[in-house]
Parts: sequence; structure tokens; C-alpha cells
Amino acid sequence: MKGRLLLAALALIVAGIAGYLWYQDTLVPVPLAPGQALFVPARPEFGEDEVVLEALLPAGEKLEAFLATQSDLTLLEKGPEGDWAGQLLSGLQGSRHGRRWRLSVIPGWRMQDGSLLDAGRLAAALAADLTRLEGHSRVIDPDTLELRFKARQADLPALLSRWRVPGSGPFLRRGMTLSRSAGFVHGPAGIAGLRVATDPGLMESRAWAESLAAARWAWAAFPGKIDPEDMAKVRLAPYDEVRLKDGSVWFLSRRLRRLRPNAEDWTRTRLFGVWKGAMDLSYEP
Repeated sequence: MKGRLLLAALALIVAGIAGYLWYQDTLVPVPLAPGQALFVPARPEFGEDEVVLEALLPAGEKLEAFLATQSDLTLLEKGPEGDWAGQLLSGLQGSRHGRRWRLSVIPGWRMQDGSLLDAGRLAAALAADLTRLEGHSRVIDPDTLELRFKARQADLPALLSRWRVPGSGPFLRRGMTLSRSAGFVHGPAGIAGLRVATDPGLMESRAWAESLAAARWAWAAFPGKIDPEDMAKVRLAPYDEVRLKDGSVWFLSRRLRRLRPNAEDWTRTRLFGVWKGAMDLSYEP
């Protein structure tokens, strides 16, 4: 009799443990706002969508991140209301123990090479990041990718807002030049492209001031030390000063509309949807 009671108790314990593990491994949806709100369609005036803008920014990791923002999108992004929005994902589910996640690829996303984004391509793009976290991926079907980790990844949505998929954005990058991708799913970018100059000589007092006075730049970073007579020229130029949280200052052309840098992190500033109010910003050296 005692043996039967022990076996019954053991069976209940095993069933309880199995039920708990099953409960912890079940998937719970993560609310995602629509990603379309992140891309405001451009309405350029006649001919302005052919303009290639120029900007003057110092070289470095932040500039690299800014250019990557335009060409290689992340899977998630913070929405206008602070919630998560799906850029390349239409759905996200996570297990209660945080070690299993299921990603639903947004349907019909056209890549810069003309192909459509699928789970296999997403897995290849995330492979290096997953390896660093001792995780791996499994393609369930062309639209669904499952991620598994040895340790809990409660902040995975934040990671997905930093992990990028090459060739998924509205601009193609070649060095310091961006050119719009004609097949971008949210429509034309509103400008033909952007060239970024990083020559330290252009940051010198007179060269910087004279370039702004001539309206050469769509925007230019403040070098930090400008002679008073050169700064007087800049004060008369059609630019507004925009102060960012990292202490840097941008001089932003008043002839640009909708180009507003992300003050918290200017590397996340979007060029999509920017359009010009005049035609005199194009510059051919």
C-alpha cells in the first residue's frame, strides 16, 4: 500500500514538474505597433526627388551607425509612443522562461537586391549575434524563425532593435554615399541620395564657415572652435542650430523640411521622407 502511495505521489510530482516546464516553454505574444508609422512618405516638389544632399560629419563609429540606419534596418524599433514597432517583423512571441522566441517575418519585404526577405535570410543575418549569446536559430517555415538560448533573454526585443539585416533599408550604401533603393516597400525616399564628407580640412574655421555661407551642406556638425569673424558669417547663413544630447551641435539648413535629428541618439535619424524646399542645395565640386 505504501509503495502505491509513493508511486502515486512521485507521479504527481513528475506531472507537476512536466506541467510547469510546459507552462514556462509556452509562447506569449509581444505587442508590436505597425511599422509603417516609422516611415512618413515624402512629398517632394517637382524635381526635388532627384537631389543628392551633402552633409559634413566627423568620421567615427557614430557616423558608421548613422549610415547603417539608412541601409540596414533592425528587426524592431521604438515606435512614436515608445512601444515596440515591427520594422522587419510582423509578430514576436517569447516563452515565459525567456529562452525560446518565435519571429514572424513581415510578408513581402523587398530587399535591395530584389529578393524577398524570408526566415532563412533572417537566420543568416542574425547568426553572429546569436553565437555571441550561445543561441541558435531554426527555420520553421519561410515566414517563421525560432530562436533558442541556453540562458534567459528577457531583453530580446531591445537586442532586436539593434541587430540589423544588410540590404533591407531605403538607401543603398557605398562608402560614404547613400543612394535610394527604388524597390523599397514604403515608397520612394524623397531624395536621390546623400554624400557625407569627413575631411578634417573642411572642419577648419574658415572652410567650415564659408561652406555654410554658400549653403553647400544640407547639415554640418559644429567643429567646436571657430574664429569670431568666421562665426559671424555663419550667423547670417540660412541654418538653424540643433543641440543634441551627446553635446554635439548640428547646423541644419532651413531649406530642409522634416529632417529632424534624433536628439537622444542622432545615429537613428531617418532620411526616409525628407524633402527639400529649394533646389540650391545640390553641390557639384
